[in-house]
Amino acid sequence: MIELTKTQKKVARELIDLGLQRECKAFMDKITKITNSPEWKTGNPHEQYLKLYKKVTSFDKHIGKRYNDLTGSYYLMAVFGLFQDEVLTPEDIARFDKEVRNELLGMKNIFDNV
Repeated sequence: MIELTKTQKKVARELIDLGLQRECKAFMDKITKITNSPEWKTGNPHEQYLKLYKKVTSFDKHIGKRYNDLTGSYYLMAVFGLFQDEVLTPEDIARFDKEVRNELLGMKNIFDNV
């Protein structure tokens, strides 16, 4: 595994923040779709609250595991996880230099073919 330079770490931090923003947006869109559904408007409010609470709690755990307490030595793996899960795109990854880009693409290729 390669070590990121100071410049590459800055790119990684920006991409990690972009990933967080995208995941939160997708989650909020999902919640909006659920709460705008006809079933939601006519269902049992307490049951709906419990379902919503479980979804928010589950998402919060996911976000905490993925984004909390990241240090520079974990940035590349964090970016890779976002790239592997398609939160980040190849266009996003193109912001890295060739060596880092190739490392990420190679790792993705290995995991995609397992």
